[in-house]
Amino acid sequence: MARESAEGRVERLVVEYAINVPAARPLDQGLSLRDDLAIESLSLVSLTLRLADELGVSIDDLDLELGEVKTIKDLVRVAHTLSRTKDDETTPRSALQ
Repeated sequence: MARESAEGRVERLVVEYAINVPAARPLDQGLSLRDDLAIESLSLVSLTLRLADELGVSIDDLDLELGEVKTIKDLVRVAHTLSRTKDDETTPRSALQ
């Protein structure tokens, strides 16, 4: 099975959490999570926790500001950050030297 892209993973989760889901795919990255998709703040927290869980990353130690996550593009940026964190955690120390 091919590895799901950050964009694909975010879109799949956004469609699951959104109240207003546009028919067009892929979703426009400029869509507002709150205004266009009607994802409220608690749902955004839940979505972000699920995204981190799917990527196998704990967000407890990360300095993520969810208040700054306004659009799908912002959420994709979070997914990339989580993916890099996961990659950093799984890279052997000897490979970093």
